Amino acid sequence: MAMNVERFVWLIVGGGIALVAGLWLVAFFDAWSVAWLAGAGLALLGAGSLGGGIDSRIEI
Repeated sequence: MAMNVERFVWLIVGGGIALVAGLWLVAFFDAWSVAWLAGAGLALLGAGSLGGGIDSRIEI
């Protein structure tokens, strides 16, 4: 059980940090530049990790 809680926390925190970093990159660089695309990918990865962490704790 402790391992699941630890993984849950890592997914939430890491996903949140990646999401915010990606959104900052998207906000500061020109659309479709390499940095903008990297930011968009990072934001998608962060959102997926955040959603996965939340979903792992929801019981139906």
